[in-house]
Amino acid sequence: MPLLLTYKLLLALVLMSFSRWLFYFFNTSYFASVSFFELFRIMLAGLRFDLSALAVVNLPVILLLALPLVYKYDKAWQNLVHGLYVLLNSLALALNLIDTVYFRYINKRTTSELFQFFGNESENRIPVLGGILSDYWYMLLVWFVLIWVLYKAGKYFVPMSPQPVRKYSWYIWKVVILQFWLAAAVLMIRGGVQLKPINLVAAARYTSPENMALVLNTPFTIMKTYKSKQLKTVRYFEDKEAAKVFNPVGRIRTGALSDTCLKAGSYNVIVVILESFGREHIGFYRPDRTFSYTPFLDSLLGQSYTFEAWANGKRSIEALPSIFAGIPSLMHIDYPTSPYVGNTLFGLGRLLRDKGYTSAFFHGGSNGTMSFDAFAAAAGFDSYLGRTEYGNEQDFDGQWGIYDEPFLQFTARQLSQMQEPFLAGLFTLSSHHPYNIPKAYSGTFANTQNEIQQSVAYTDQSLRRFFDYAKHTNWFRNTLFVLTADHTSEDDKHPEYASMLGNYAIPLAFYFPSNPCGKRLDYPAQHTDILPTVLALTGYEKPYLAFGNNLFDAESQHFSISYLNGIYQLIMDGYVLHFNGNEALGLYRLNSDPKLENNLILEEAFVRMRLELFLKAIIQQYNNRMIRNELGLFE
Repeated sequence: MPLLLTYKLLLALVLMSFSRWLFYFFNTSYFASVSFFELFRIMLAGLRFDLSALAVVNLPVILLLALPLVYKYDKAWQNLVHGLYVLLNSLALALNLIDTVYFRYINKRTTSELFQFFGNESENRIPVLGGILSDYWYMLLVWFVLIWVLYKAGKYFVPMSPQPVRKYSWYIWKVVILQFWLAAAVLMIRGGVQLKPINLVAAARYTSPENMALVLNTPFTIMKTYKSKQLKTVRYFEDKEAAKVFNPVGRIRTGALSDTCLKAGSYNVIVVILESFGREHIGFYRPDRTFSYTPFLDSLLGQSYTFEAWANGKRSIEALPSIFAGIPSLMHIDYPTSPYVGNTLFGLGRLLRDKGYTSAFFHGGSNGTMSFDAFAAAAGFDSYLGRTEYGNEQDFDGQWGIYDEPFLQFTARQLSQMQEPFLAGLFTLSSHHPYNIPKAYSGTFANTQNEIQQSVAYTDQSLRRFFDYAKHTNWFRNTLFVLTADHTSEDDKHPEYASMLGNYAIPLAFYFPSNPCGKRLDYPAQHTDILPTVLALTGYEKPYLAFGNNLFDAESQHFSISYLNGIYQLIMDGYVLHFNGNEALGLYRLNSDPKLENNLILEEAFVRMRLELFLKAIIQQYNNRMIRNELGLFE
């Protein structure tokens, strides 16, 4: 029986390792910087995490085969245990196969938030899953093959009862074996005999942060984050000292609009969030290309104040708190599905309401999608208009909601009925997987080579038509347009966008139709800068809270922060710092090393210490304020 258990676990380990190689081959563009020898070192390191996950998954099998029971040699009992073995390991392999394709969307291993996502998407669950299975049917086929291998190969070794009559010595020996297997299972789950069990951050010991997903496996990341929703209080410094280094509570400084072309006023504000519009898709940011999928957006950016910005998260649900409440995604789970969602917030809608603004949030998706409607209400928006309010199912894309072109026209008409000054959030939809566009436009966009690029070009045209309508309205000239994206897409083919840095690269621009002064500013920006910048431009004078700064204040410390797989990334002062909460792992030059290949952590000790100090202050402020419900306490 010990041989049977060893055989079954080794078989599961081989298949788990196979799924990791499959994960690599389907995402080679992301791991292009991994050398041949490093790849094999990563794969060997991954066995440690595979054993940990498999020990948890197979714990019932280990117990059932190792318990000193006489009837465990019966054929019926063995069939039952084998069926359980196939079921549990099939589910573990399924999670790895899901991430083989889902990784290109979020650039990390899936965590327990997967269950919250599908739990919230009750109406969209069937079409979303159907769309995924339709696009990636071959992964379902691979899964069935692996199940067949588990079933057939797992029954190859059949133990026989060693003796018809069992003496006390037999039971004593089986108890010893049981204790051995329990000890071995604990050792595997812990990942070794070290002081603390391995966790997600432990993967950073074997490779750079952007390659950690290759070391980890999805069952492991889900299990390790299942009960880690609660943040831990952080105390790098005394609270007063942390606030001296970084304080999210701010007030717009007098004379903070350093550009002479800018003047504060009661502008209408429209924040346009383009679904999956990473900078790699936008011609304005890609001078290396002789063509562009986004000719209209390029022309708009040329008349705007533009930044090379980085998102504070990798998913749409993480973008809204960053953009409209100044709260980045610095924990394993997104804010709207976290235990802290009930915290008091002073979002942009609520803050501008004090200045007489009305507000509305527009998204063509099915109402309730990604909890956008709930968060819009939490951020202070007066109303939410989605697929239900649009009211014409002929324009439904069959997956997520209403196609961009008709929905943006609907939005423009609704804005014309709003009382000024108004705040509007407009989130596009069609450039989201599965990238459906109306059949009439199929094949009509030049230079597009795949569905992603085609959907980007379609959204760009939809944006053009929106502005064509808007420029004939009374509210257009007195409006500030904020243009950004929620996150990047999976189509990061250019090496510059395949690193942990490039995977957050998004556009950010401020466009004034009454003052089309095109300027390109070269310091870092992020989603959480939008709230304080809009407040500065609208003349807001009260305190606010945001983990960002007014981008037009020359005296502010401009930076960008993100969090992935237990690693914090700080972009500041021309450097990129990677930090795991305890120690710095990497330091890179921002402009000369976009692929993050030359680690300067030993050479630039003073820079590392300065950036690490700043980052620790942000983490302490974030965790402790989130835990204490101090996101809305300004004084």
